[in-house]
Amino acid sequence: MRRTGRALLIAGAASLAAVRVPAQSWRLRVDAAAQRVEFRGVTADSVREAAVRVGASGGLESPDGFAVDCVGDGFCRFFRPGAVRAGLPTSAGVDLTLWGLGLPGLSVRVNARALTDLTGDRVWPGTSPPLRLVEGYAEYLRDGLTVQAGRMIERGRLASTGTSGLDGARTMWRSDRTGIEVGGYAGWGMARGTILSVTSPAVDPLADYQPATRQIVVGALAGAHLRAVDVQAEYRRELDPVTDYIVAERAAVSVQATPERRVRFVAGADYDLAQGAWGSAEASASYIGAHVSGSITARHYRPFFDLWTVWGVFSPVPFNGVGGSISVNPTAKLQVRSRAEWFRYDAADVSTPTVILKDRGWRWALEGTLSPAERWTLELDTHGELLPGASSSGIDGRVTWRPQPALDLSLNGGNLARPLELRFQDAGVTYAGASAAYRVGERWRLDVAVDRYWESRDRPDAAAFDWNQWRLSARASLTLRSVADRWLPPARPQVPSP
Repeated sequence: MRRTGRALLIAGAASLAAVRVPAQSWRLRVDAAAQRVEFRGVTADSVREAAVRVGASGGLESPDGFAVDCVGDGFCRFFRPGAVRAGLPTSAGVDLTLWGLGLPGLSVRVNARALTDLTGDRVWPGTSPPLRLVEGYAEYLRDGLTVQAGRMIERGRLASTGTSGLDGARTMWRSDRTGIEVGGYAGWGMARGTILSVTSPAVDPLADYQPATRQIVVGALAGAHLRAVDVQAEYRRELDPVTDYIVAERAAVSVQATPERRVRFVAGADYDLAQGAWGSAEASASYIGAHVSGSITARHYRPFFDLWTVWGVFSPVPFNGVGGSISVNPTAKLQVRSRAEWFRYDAADVSTPTVILKDRGWRWALEGTLSPAERWTLELDTHGELLPGASSSGIDGRVTWRPQPALDLSLNGGNLARPLELRFQDAGVTYAGASAAYRVGERWRLDVAVDRYWESRDRPDAAAFDWNQWRLSARASLTLRSVADRWLPPARPQVPSP
């Protein structure tokens, strides 16, 4: 048996063994998913410089029509389309919550996944490492105090794109009388946006530039939850334990105000203390009505990089954007949603005398959902992006029929065009597919789907090719609960009054 299979079997056995303790209450969810996909890369090749010719587009080509790049060493290099390769990425997961452990307020959460490629070649990205602990921590709640210890998923402004991991401990205390809360955390951090260590080869291909040890993370939090205003502040520092150098140091504040039930204002900003520069910031105003909802947003986005990475050397510039969205429900059967954003990059302070670069763009989307009958739902989504360097436009649609409450049958399709301004090709894909979802109460769920993709890479040379393929996918999940946490029984019918 492979290592992945053994690890998953051990995790499942441990979970089932844990739930047999009579005094415990528990909730267990097990799921598995698999997909058949195809992809192709490119193969490097070269030809003698004396053998190249001028093609119809005015550039140099190999004798068989491939665009080449000559660097003056007697050879010209190019890429041929690679062979089509098939992958079967598969994953299985266990999500277990335990409570009633003899100490009031104590609970345990474990979420683990096993991943592999059933072809045995491990050619599909994202299947290494084969076993991942997503979350695994103990939590204690008592009189406004919350203590967590183990591996935790952080969700916050400074937690790298909204989510990152921490191996350590977190403590928060909140006063219900005043609405004030304070806390802090400390431990070993993860790579940005993942639950993998920064030392893992799966998250960074830079090899020699990759840290040899994990960073130490410490942080402090404070907040005030008043009647109509919520304020959150956070300070976070990351250190290299070998050199004691700072890897990252930031501070952030967020405010949310609800002066009226249907009106909400949200604002936030973060400051990079290590770089001495403002990070990202945004402000929005929203209105939520019975038939019309909308929001307007202004934001300033600056990419953030740890000090150990080389990406900060390239001096990435921020952009400023203004956008809005609106949702209209004229009837109970129809909903129309629209959103748009215009943005502009700051000056990059680079000299490009022969090239005119665009520094602004915009994106938009229009979506609609229609339920013409009780068992039918139609969805349509059109979207477009006019961006510096690359743009896209597309349309997606889905029709869903529910012949019975436990079964959904769907047909979907769409098209995406990607004109690439700074590259030597344009790409387009059209797809169509069908899917089914079957539910057995709240316990079992089974999803299957089949999709056909027609993809083309348009180039004025022999490297243009079509990449058509079938994709098959399936997912199954099972949810179990202890006697103390059984599903609620059906509601009793109302007894008519005499």
